[in-house]
Parts: sequence; structure tokens; C-alpha cells
Amino acid sequence: MDTCFYLQVYRRNSIDNEGLPLQAVVHYGTHYDNAFWDGSRMIFGDGDNDLFNRFTIAIDVIGHELTHGVTEYEANLVYSGQSGALNESISDVFGSMIKQYSLNQRVDQADWLIGAGLFTAKVHGTERHGPVLRDMANPGQAYNDPLLGKDPQPYHMDHYDPTLEDNGGVHINSGIPNRAFYLTASTLGGYSWERAGHIWYETVCDPRLRPTAQFSDFAKLTLENAEKLYRHGSPEWTAVLEAWDRVGVPVPVPAIGGR
Repeated sequence: MDTCFYLQVYRRNSIDNEGLPLQAVVHYGTHYDNAFWDGSRMIFGDGDNDLFNRFTIAIDVIGHELTHGVTEYEANLVYSGQSGALNESISDVFGSMIKQYSLNQRVDQADWLIGAGLFTAKVHGTERHGPVLRDMANPGQAYNDPLLGKDPQPYHMDHYDPTLEDNGGVHINSGIPNRAFYLTASTLGGYSWERAGHIWYETVCDPRLRPTAQFSDFAKLTLENAEKLYRHGSPEWTAVLEAWDRVGVPVPVPAIGGR
């Protein structure tokens, strides 16, 4: 389904767009509590059956890891700080769209949760829902557990975490661009992979997206790609501009046709 999504929606032929055979390792390690992209293949652990179930239980997690490969081939975003958080966010965005595509869900039908079912019943959720890895609509509301603590993701740049842990907070600060995509897609409605997803996909593939891109760089390119795909001042362009504004990422507005 993951590769079908990229092929059917964006006409992309595998992660390198040249038909690269895909490889994945399952049952990795012993009670391994993670999944990752190792630069050439996807790796999935079975979880410890205490806090985590198997990591292949959620299609959005599989899509997340696959998308790391797409991002590596297109933008090769440095896995640290804001560029690393963009790397993680892009994987969440497309992982969520893959889940929505598989369920034929419109934006208002989707839960916007990453990793539903991944945690065991021992882990506490929030008032909104059971425990998940990340909540794209409400960063900071994924879980609230005595052992794991409270979800640390910020939803706005006012709460950006300058931590040195987690490669400069790549899994933490990704909540900000995650929410920007959610807001864009929610404003536009319909299927997320159509207008909002198209803008994000074109931005990931944009040769101007540099490996060290910051949130504002990515935001600027999404606005410019919204203009290219639709038009300056269109509902799509306006939705992108307003979404980034609502999460506190400044985007300079170019003149019509400007770059």
C-alpha cells in the first residue's frame, strides 16, 4: 500500500523514483522497541510486549520509515535540529496520508494520530484518545504516562525546545511543521493527499530545499509551490500561509510571480 500510494498518487516509482527494490527487516533484534530507516532499508522491531507492541502494527509507522528513504533521495535533510525535525515531520505527514489513503478517509474523517495501537494497555493516553506516538492535530497530546512522561511536542514556535537531546529535538520539534500540515489540509478539506499533500510533495522534491533547511525555509517553499500549482492568493496558497502563521513560523510573502 505504501508504494502504491506514491505510485498512484504522485506517480513516483519507488523511493528513488527509478524503481529501486525495497527491502525491510522485521522481527529485528530481541524485544526491540523501535523502527528506523538505516539508509537502505526499513527496520522494524517486535516491541517488548510490555510497553510496545510490534512496530508493524501501524501502517502509518511503516509509511513513516519508507518516507525517510524518499526524503533521503530528494532532499537529504541533515538529521539534526530543525532540518532533522523537518525530516521527521515529512515522514509523519506522508505516513498519515498513507493511512488515510488506505482507509479512503477524507480530512475530517482522519484521526491524525501516528502509531495508534503501538503502545500496550499499560501506557496511559490523554483525555483526547489512547496513547500514540504523536498527535499531528494536537502536538503535546499524544500520551501522558507515569513512566514515559507527558508528550513533549510543541505546537507553536513559542514553545520550540532547543534541547541537545534527540539530535536536537528532531522527534520533539517536528510537532510544529506537523501541525502546519494538519491545519493546511483541514482548511482545504477533501482528501489530504490531493491539494495539501501535493504542495508538500512538490516541496520535498524541490531542488531548492537544502539539506540544512530550517522551518522558515521549508515554509517559504511550500508557499511558492502552492503558487506554482494553483495561484498567488488562491485558497490553497492562503491556507498554507495561514497555517504557518498559526504555528509561529514566519513566511515572507513574495510579490505575484516572485521568488
